[in-house]
Amino acid sequence: MKALLAALLIAIAHPVLALDEGVQVFEGIECSETAMNAIPLDEWIWEPCELPHNWYADRPDPPQLWYRLRFGLDYVPYSGQSLYLARVHTLDFTVYVNGTRIWRLTDHYSRGAALTAVLIEVPKDVLRKGRNDILLRAVGIPRWYHGVSRVQFGETKLLSERAGMRRLIQGQMIHFVAGGFGAVGLLALWLWLRGGRDPVLFWYAISGVSLFAFTVLWYLTLWRDEASAIRQGLIFLRFNGYLVPLLVLHLRLARLRLPWLEGVIWVALGAAVVSTSIASGWQWFAWSVCGIGFAALPALFVIPLLRSPELRHRPAVIVLLVADVAAALLNLHDWALRLGYVEFDRPYLIYFVPPFVMLAAAVPIIGRLMAGVAATRRMNVELEQRVAAKARELAAGYEKLRRAQRETALAEERRRIMADMHDGLGSRLVSLLSVAQSGRARVEELSDGIAAALDELRLTVDSVQPVEGDVGVVLGNVRHRMRSVFERAGIRFLWNVSALPRMDDLTPERILAIQRIFLEVFSNALKHSGARSVAVSAARVPSAVQIVIADDGRGFDSEAVRSGNGLGNLQLRARQAGGTLVVESDAGKGTRVTLSLPVDDAEPPDPDNPREQPADYPVLGIPPELSKA
Repeated sequence: MKALLAALLIAIAHPVLALDEGVQVFEGIECSETAMNAIPLDEWIWEPCELPHNWYADRPDPPQLWYRLRFGLDYVPYSGQSLYLARVHTLDFTVYVNGTRIWRLTDHYSRGAALTAVLIEVPKDVLRKGRNDILLRAVGIPRWYHGVSRVQFGETKLLSERAGMRRLIQGQMIHFVAGGFGAVGLLALWLWLRGGRDPVLFWYAISGVSLFAFTVLWYLTLWRDEASAIRQGLIFLRFNGYLVPLLVLHLRLARLRLPWLEGVIWVALGAAVVSTSIASGWQWFAWSVCGIGFAALPALFVIPLLRSPELRHRPAVIVLLVADVAAALLNLHDWALRLGYVEFDRPYLIYFVPPFVMLAAAVPIIGRLMAGVAATRRMNVELEQRVAAKARELAAGYEKLRRAQRETALAEERRRIMADMHDGLGSRLVSLLSVAQSGRARVEELSDGIAAALDELRLTVDSVQPVEGDVGVVLGNVRHRMRSVFERAGIRFLWNVSALPRMDDLTPERILAIQRIFLEVFSNALKHSGARSVAVSAARVPSAVQIVIADDGRGFDSEAVRSGNGLGNLQLRARQAGGTLVVESDAGKGTRVTLSLPVDDAEPPDPDNPREQPADYPVLGIPPELSKA
């Protein structure tokens, strides 16, 4: 911003800066009004006039003037000499030195090109000692604000420095501004796409991009003669096109949406561009009226900002208000220059309007973005606090629920154990008590009853031990409890259990049901079958774990005992275990009980491992491979 203010001050003060020694400035000269193109003679009518010469104010007729500048040289300079004009704004402009044409506008540019800081090198061989004449032929149209600036003559090195400064503040400035704010507009558009679609940021992006696009469009037609009919419209669009999205930006800053006003401004811009692009007698009038109207437009930007109680006292918005008013004053200065109220040599200040307004508009936008970032941070902190509080609340609730579930599970387990002890151990103890109280109890009967009660108690205790779904552990507990019983009875106890899959749904109720099946089958084998051997095998079969209990006892007729309670109890226990049970027996051929517990078939049995296949019993009783163990 400091550099911009410095450039503006230089632009305003530029015409009255002290000149270097050795530079001649021509102000009081002679001019001749003639339509002839031939080099005028001394005998022509020459009248005194002054430079700079604003044709709109003086209205020369015909619109062609010859200017004569005379100066003397004591010697022909050895170093390069040049002519310097701050502005050349005519249809055509030709320079003669001592009768020799050294430069013509249409030899280098299209007809009617407006040039800034024209530096014309004077060939050494056309200069002479003594009097030298410089003739300037200017052709133009007064109503299009044509004219001739001061002419300076001197060393090329000195004048090139002055020309460079003038080009910087009048020509290159618009390149920097358009390119810079075009890039800023694209950045703002990217931020808009990623940052929540803020309308203020969007219209700022459109302002910057349109400034760049309209400048590029104008420069693409600058060197083409056939584009001269629309050049005035493109000039108008270049300097005023970005003002409409800027107006919408101000409305969005004030949180206003006025579709009718926005539509009117957009239509006015389109009509201005079309009317100033059509070569007709009304083109100049349309360009003047539209130009003055849009020049004052930045002053209207302040209205929505001042009407907003939220914005009018903010420092960032105050900066924007000052920039809007300054932009309108700079635009009106240029119209005063065109109309002759300001010296023709003065630089146009419209080049400084876009950077002033765009930079000032960026201040509240940046403040808005920073406020949004701060608000987001506060929201994040608040959200983190809420999440932490909710997490603590959920953890407390989960812990409370877990304790409740644990209490419920313990209560349920106590209820189940009490029911099992009441139905199993309790009923056996009641029976023993009844026998003991009858006075007819035998020692063997009491001993067997007490042993059965102990077995029932052990089974209840084993059922609540954690097995983590391993049915092999359940079978191992049965083996541990019953092996000594079979040894005391003189019965051979065979065991063949392969690797079994995990059963995640193996609850204490199911474990107890499996153990009771074993206990009842073993009890029958010990008391009634007269078996010499009892074999247990377990293996994985498709979709199930198959457990087989076989003995080589006397067996029984399945048809004869089908109506009893023993097989019914076994089937009930099998259903409680979540499986199915098959009892096979024939008189004199032993008994085989098969319990199948369903499992997930994700890991099918290995066909190459015979131990995982169901045993193929040729006869009931002990399998051949177990009988050899």
